[in-house]
Amino acid sequence: MVKKITDSKWFYILVSILMAFVLWIYVGKEANPLTTGTLRNVQVVYTGLDVLEERGLMISEGANQIVSLNIQARRDVFARLSQGDVTVTIDVSGITEPGEQSIAITTRIISYPRSIATTDAIDLRYTSPATVDFTVSRWTEKDIPVQAVFEGSVAEGYQRGEFSITPETITISGQEELVDQIQYAQVTVSQQELTETYSEQCSVNLIDQDGNPVVNSNVQAQPQTVLVTLPVEVLKEVPLTVNLIDGGGATAVDAKVTIEPADSIMVSGSQSDLEGLKEISLGDIDLSDVYSTNTFTKEIALSPELTNVSGITEVTVTVSIQGLTTRTMKVSNIELINAPEGYTPEAITKSCSVLIRGPEEEVNQITESQLRIVADLSTTDPSTGSRTVPVKVYLDGSSNVGVVGDYSISVSLS
Repeated sequence: MVKKITDSKWFYILVSILMAFVLWIYVGKEANPLTTGTLRNVQVVYTGLDVLEERGLMISEGANQIVSLNIQARRDVFARLSQGDVTVTIDVSGITEPGEQSIAITTRIISYPRSIATTDAIDLRYTSPATVDFTVSRWTEKDIPVQAVFEGSVAEGYQRGEFSITPETITISGQEELVDQIQYAQVTVSQQELTETYSEQCSVNLIDQDGNPVVNSNVQAQPQTVLVTLPVEVLKEVPLTVNLIDGGGATAVDAKVTIEPADSIMVSGSQSDLEGLKEISLGDIDLSDVYSTNTFTKEIALSPELTNVSGITEVTVTVSIQGLTTRTMKVSNIELINAPEGYTPEAITKSCSVLIRGPEEEVNQITESQLRIVADLSTTDPSTGSRTVPVKVYLDGSSNVGVVGDYSISVSLS
């Protein structure tokens, strides 16, 4: 029976297959031996961070860690481990309170590449470190103002304005203890010799309650940059002037004008707005209203495009008449014109003292007959009785002598 089996062709085929299998196993083990080595820079990955955040918690220390894994595996498996992504995964969704955490690194929390089959034997011998240590802290956020500091310079003849920051506040978030220490955010502009408006997106620096920059902090800022605008305008000194109207025998040549506290101011604005600005007029002064020395208060008015850098908004203008003679004359030549229809006017004032002024020689030659007083009643209330009305005093026959001041008389209507 045995002889028949050994003489069978199928017996030898079966034996050949068995021997080939044994030989394949032997060669495979010799060609793919067990290898021991260390996987370095294995990243620690945290899951469940969204759940942690919902509880007002965060990982304040130890969020970025790497570990080393010493393992034993077949050579081909080890090669695939070295090429793939191996991570240590820590689930933090079960943490409900802040504090120090320490998780032992075990095979259960190690994730291997997909190319590694579950049947591949991987023996974790030890890890360095043996645990993943991290800190969980309270998480909070708040809004803080943004301030700007200028550490540069503007060119000569230019003036910088006030900073404009958009947005004016930012939101910071992170560990509660660190967030509470931060008072404001700061941007610094350090450009030199500026001649035009500066406008840039600038990074913010966080400043603590003592005015010191916060460095190496896990506090996050949103947004991390703000738009900073610093106006730079031309600076120009502009004289103040008044327009003198000839009158009362005096011209601008006879008048001395002083302006206090200053006869010029510093003005800032764009190049185009300041290019044609040669002076700032304070208005008119009629010399017939100036007796000997008179003072007038004048406001300084600028167009909205310009800025009064000096800050002087009001001045006192003193006008003095020099080199002329005055003389008081009694005038009785009074004329009433344009009386209301149906009314008869009568001058209650029969004469009026009038002051004239001019060169001494010509003033002395003026006679009373050259002066006349005219009262225009066209705007007088048409009613009976007396009233005071303004009059115009005319001086005929002289161009260099004039009447000084304003006058009125009493008139009755019947």
